[in-house]
Amino acid sequence: MNRQRTGGSHIALGLGLFAAASFTWANNLQITNVAVSGRDNSTAFVSFDISWENSWRFTNINHDAAWVFFKVLADDRTEWEPVLLEGTGINPTGYSTGSGTSIEIIVPPDRVGLLIRRATEGAGTTAVQNVRAVWNFASNSLAKSDRVKLQAFGVEMVYVAEGPFKVGSGGGGVSELYTYPNPNQPYVISNEAAIIVGTNTGNLYYASSAAGGDRQGPIPDDFPKGYAAFYCMKYEITQGQYADFLNTLTRAQQEARCTATNLNYYMSATAGGSAAIQSRNTVRLTEDPGSPYPRVYTTARRDRACGHLSYHDGLAFADWAGLRPMTELEFEKACRGPQDPVPDEYAWGTSTIMGTSRTLSGQENGTETITTDTSSGGCNYGGTAHSGGDGGQGPLRVGIFATPTSSRVSAGASYWGIMELSGNLYELTVSIGNSTARGFTGAHGDGRLSVAGASNVTGWPGLTAFRGGAFSGESVRHCRVSDRNYGNFNISIRFPTYGFRAGRPAPGGVGRCGTGGGGRFRVREPAFNRSGV
Repeated sequence: MNRQRTGGSHIALGLGLFAAASFTWANNLQITNVAVSGRDNSTAFVSFDISWENSWRFTNINHDAAWVFFKVLADDRTEWEPVLLEGTGINPTGYSTGSGTSIEIIVPPDRVGLLIRRATEGAGTTAVQNVRAVWNFASNSLAKSDRVKLQAFGVEMVYVAEGPFKVGSGGGGVSELYTYPNPNQPYVISNEAAIIVGTNTGNLYYASSAAGGDRQGPIPDDFPKGYAAFYCMKYEITQGQYADFLNTLTRAQQEARCTATNLNYYMSATAGGSAAIQSRNTVRLTEDPGSPYPRVYTTARRDRACGHLSYHDGLAFADWAGLRPMTELEFEKACRGPQDPVPDEYAWGTSTIMGTSRTLSGQENGTETITTDTSSGGCNYGGTAHSGGDGGQGPLRVGIFATPTSSRVSAGASYWGIMELSGNLYELTVSIGNSTARGFTGAHGDGRLSVAGASNVTGWPGLTAFRGGAFSGESVRHCRVSDRNYGNFNISIRFPTYGFRAGRPAPGGVGRCGTGGGGRFRVREPAFNRSGV
């Protein structure tokens, strides 16, 4: 089941409790009973309950987590602002892990949000009451007497552990990465040092193609290569997440980030939006109070992956959420982990894939399932309309192929338990194929956008590599982990098949269970949660 709730309402900083409005997002992640109480003249306690299904933590492999961040709107202001937390590290002073499932709270050095994960090994539902964080409200130029509206947001993440891995599969994908001079030999990334790209023996290289890239280098030290530990969104951005994102923006920012500017029109690839749903995107403008006030967006299918995103839409969402784009090297690590590549493999680790027909059972309300045989690899691809449910051709709800009895292959899951890295929507990642993109340093967002609604992080490149394929009828080859048919693009348009998934570097000291550090993991078994993802 894939639903998520966030919460928020009006409060006075010095008064304490307030009732939370609830929304639903992926995998039943719920953040409810949000409350604020005074601490001192510059900080306040923010308490909340949190739960999500199918969480896990496996020793020496990986874990999932919830990335939680907050937005605040003061009564005398017109713009939502990011909340800056107080303290850093694991379970900082003043924080409380509450009661229920034993958890850890991790506040990274930038303090724009926090990670919540299981404190010990286990799997199942994580449910905790009265979690407490510390907000530095002075950083928002607020006083204890000010009245504000506070919202809490949560995104499910998966930990990708530090360690070596291989890029390229040794298969027949376009412009696959390899070790020069052998196109069938994957390239080993064994650290985060600069990578030489060229035609000397042992270099990283790739075949020339129309969009594979310039085959130049080096790939600098600071470019995230996937060796270092990072967190990756478990799912692609959903329509519910994107609507909630839009509803915290100014009117001008909304116009930059969504085409639906006509009342009751849906999000689409064309200016003004569409009067009818396009490619199953149900994000809709349902209330327009007129300039200068922000519009209000809703969606009928909150758990469905959100297409019609441009690369810059994805960057803006990542900045707003305190995350960052993934690189195409991290994409391959997120798919196969440390395992040896299988030629022409998909994200679930085999070169087999289900057929292109898919039958949906039940109403598409977050509980719908796929009844078609997925044993060869659960994937939404091929450009065919779905049978049952809402029908039509387009993205499915995130995590739909995972069930309590599914294997990694039938669930379409990556080595780590990340979903839909093959099919559904293209993953827009940072390319290694041009000098501008290679200047990416892995800096993450600060929760703020420019006045015009763009990400404002220095060094975020506007060039992308499309990875992982989509629901469309293009070649199934594009769904393969190492295919780089769209390895280097400078593109700003929106398209029904374009989605986005963000990540974030793992803070120091959050490695495998029992180590207290982020050292190299040891493989024992695939880190797929077989009770459902």
